[in-house]
Amino acid sequence: MEFAPVKKPYFSEDPKRESFWILFLLSVTVISAAILILAWPLTRSVEFIGTLHQWQTVPVEILFRAFTFLGDDQFFMIFFSIIIWCVSKTLGFWGAFVLLTSATFSNLIKDITMLERPPIEGVAHPPGSYAFPSGHTLTAVTVWPYLAVRLKKKGFWIWAFIAISMIGFSRLVLAYHFLGDILGGLALGIPFLLLFLWVSSRVYEKGWFDKLAIPVLLAISVVIPVLLTTVLPGADPPKVLGYMAGASFGYIIEKEKIRSLIKSPLLRQVLKVLVGLGILFAIIIGLGGLLPSAVAPLGFIRYALGGIWVTLGAPILFVFLKLSGKEGNI
Repeated sequence: MEFAPVKKPYFSEDPKRESFWILFLLSVTVISAAILILAWPLTRSVEFIGTLHQWQTVPVEILFRAFTFLGDDQFFMIFFSIIIWCVSKTLGFWGAFVLLTSATFSNLIKDITMLERPPIEGVAHPPGSYAFPSGHTLTAVTVWPYLAVRLKKKGFWIWAFIAISMIGFSRLVLAYHFLGDILGGLALGIPFLLLFLWVSSRVYEKGWFDKLAIPVLLAISVVIPVLLTTVLPGADPPKVLGYMAGASFGYIIEKEKIRSLIKSPLLRQVLKVLVGLGILFAIIIGLGGLLPSAVAPLGFIRYALGGIWVTLGAPILFVFLKLSGKEGNI
């Protein structure tokens, strides 16, 4: 199964509805930014977060931790791997690309602003982890609507709205972020989404990727992440950009040389997921001692190996084990 590439219109075939949704998104951006500018101290109220945090009961905590997990890197690593192996290689790869680029953008802003998280008793924050903007909110605002644009299903749009709302609210209730961090995720994430959609549609319309030779695409997939890793601050870029480099490199080769088929009987799909995720986490976690993230080049290599496994290594193994077919074979 494959899905249509990003092209205009993004949100509706009806011009009036398309204009409405673009204006709606821009309005949310402007309102969020205005609140941040005009009421900055209020958006960083510890008392407000403390009050929300007191709502927690066991069921409430379980619910909101579940939604927070839907914005975690670990969830998206699993989610997009399954999409690539079992649903659509193009949808999974480009969805992961949106995630990785928006995460890089979010981490850059965090390392520039260096704002602290809410100091709520009993809530532990990772050392060196900054608050603004909420990375969970920003990536939710970019990833789920991007997938909805590609899928063109009303039900998925409803899910995207629920996911964005609940992920953002979960970060407040769990006391991981101030209200201003959530608003920052909206104010920065929506323009990022619209820009990505516009660039994607231009690339499709102009056929830019089709005009580039495979060696050039492979070089770009590695050189740009390596260069960005050397200039961007913080501990996260080597991991995020390493994964992006490996996934992009593998995706290009798989699409050109391997061309594995996605569709398989249910049992084989389950085996693909179990084997694929087992080896992926063996790479990401198991090689942590040998290729630690504390040493940026080694962390880059480890996550690059994870990315290239998802888009190239796993499809090769699936074809070899006959869990997947191959284009041209009966």
